[in-house]
Amino acid sequence: MDHREPPRDRRAYAEFQHLQTRWNDNDQFGHIYNATYYELFDEAMNMSLIKRGFLDGSSGGPIQVVVENGCTYFTELSYPDRLEIGVRIDRIGKSSFRLSMGMFRAGQDIESARSHFTMVTVDSATRRPMETPKAQRDALATLIVPPAQRPILPDQAGHNP
Repeated sequence: MDHREPPRDRRAYAEFQHLQTRWNDNDQFGHIYNATYYELFDEAMNMSLIKRGFLDGSSGGPIQVVVENGCTYFTELSYPDRLEIGVRIDRIGKSSFRLSMGMFRAGQDIESARSHFTMVTVDSATRRPMETPKAQRDALATLIVPPAQRPILPDQAGHNP
């Protein structure tokens, strides 16, 4: 197995979205079903993007589509946990960006799961990639946590968090 980055603490994220788990989020083993994690991360991501003027599909302007995502699980969560999902931008390119999100049980300092979504900006009519408008890149930049402010946990020495 490849190197697995340990869980991050709250300081690794720029902002938090608060969500409540639901009874039907639990699977037969009594913890949140793995696909539900993606739904919860997607909800938090969309809350952060809407706050910055994204996801207006009726404007005719560029839209962002997911081209890659992934999730790493550290500790179980289950209903009725209250969640705080940290959001940050890892990188912004010419036509794409990557968000990372950490899922925390409310009040805990270490994430229980982490997800990433890579988004590409496309023309809403042709669905062809295009440069992300400067105003959108500037809005995304508000979610960047400068490396100097990101925590380095003892077992992360030598690894880029």
